[in-house]
Amino acid sequence: MHVLEAVIERLDRWLSALLDAMVIALAGLLLILLNWAVFARFILNDSVSWGEELPAHLLAMLTFIGAAYLTRTNEHLGFDAVLRVMSKRGQRVVTALNLVLMGVFGALLAWYGGIAAASFAGRSLISIDAPMMLFRGAMPLGGALIAVFCAVRLVGILTDRIDPMDLLPESDT
Repeated sequence: MHVLEAVIERLDRWLSALLDAMVIALAGLLLILLNWAVFARFILNDSVSWGEELPAHLLAMLTFIGAAYLTRTNEHLGFDAVLRVMSKRGQRVVTALNLVLMGVFGALLAWYGGIAAASFAGRSLISIDAPMMLFRGAMPLGGALIAVFCAVRLVGILTDRIDPMDLLPESDT
């Protein structure tokens, strides 16, 4: 079992670094493109053709990848005041139930997001020649990552390897 734990831990670190890089890259690219579009329009008096479409699709990507990132870093929206005053057993039950619900949501997002993304196969953005699947694929990817993160944590909660208080936002501990 120790080998499996080491593999999961290594994979978790790698995936965390990848998510960090993706969120930073998407947010940075969005910042640069939006600033360039504003600069081109108001300073150069020459609007770019992709000024609305590309940033909108990047923002959608950032939303789904960011949701997975926030799930991974325990910074997603949550109400933990009641959880803090519960018994350890109550904390485990509530946390496990929460992880199951979040995991089901992530799995549904991955499944139906995949169906929605597949419906855009072969189509490109209007303003630039980039496949829509590149942008729409963020929804099933984000959902799948949420489901995986929740499943791994649920196993940790159920096997008593993770304390529910460890899953509170990092700034609270």
